[in-house]
Amino acid sequence: MVRLFVCVYSYDVSANATKPYTSIIHTMWSTSEIPTRWKATAKSWLRLNDKFVYCLWTDAELENFVADRYPWLLATYLAYPYPIQRADVARYLLLYHYGGIYVDLDVGCLTPLAIVFSTAPDSAGVLVAPTESIGVSPEFIAVRRPRDRVIGGLISGLRRAAASRWYPPLPYAAVMFRTGPVYFSRRLRCDGGEGRRLFAIPASRYFGVYVEHVPGSSWHSWDGRLIWRLFLLRRRIVLAAVVLSLFVFVCFFLTRRTAISTSA
Repeated sequence: MVRLFVCVYSYDVSANATKPYTSIIHTMWSTSEIPTRWKATAKSWLRLNDKFVYCLWTDAELENFVADRYPWLLATYLAYPYPIQRADVARYLLLYHYGGIYVDLDVGCLTPLAIVFSTAPDSAGVLVAPTESIGVSPEFIAVRRPRDRVIGGLISGLRRAAASRWYPPLPYAAVMFRTGPVYFSRRLRCDGGEGRRLFAIPASRYFGVYVEHVPGSSWHSWDGRLIWRLFLLRRRIVLAAVVLSLFVFVCFFLTRRTAISTSA
């Protein structure tokens, strides 16, 4: 009988040095008991990738990991106001330390990882997932080797982002800009992704071919839902703004023309 959820605190990456990617799948939850709605997606990764170690990290294990391996970041890690921020940071640290694959619990596997990796250039040390509104998403990250410079760049900016006063004091903004998808995408762009070392999986392959999604986003607060609705309405908003601008211009033009005719 295969044990599904295994947590490897000291993973021996040297044993996988000849493999294309470190054969460990990281995921995390607050406890060792995964919610029922995500158990099928969690099992799909081991079912289609039976040569990989599946590592479920709990909050307590992650805190110990950060304290033991990255004590210089522990104060920042503990000071984050939202658990999802610690989850964001922990995935970057795990991938930098061990290599391998990180995946959110609400993401299910449809295609073996060997096929996913085969589509990426040999020079790509990091694979990332696309997202519609931001650019790339940290819900799926594959790292060929530990100590990757691209992931190191993500970690190097965490304390500065946490201390920044430029972001609006809203839950969604705090997560997105300080540790989450916006931070992730922006740091990758700023560092240039180390040239060809970064590979963004095309959306046409990723969604519905490589992975499937079940309801998640449990960290979204009221401001996140509002921003997402505004994003979905962006075309209507832009169109309304254009129509309103034309209306104001026409009214101004007619008023100006009437005034000139009257004065003449």
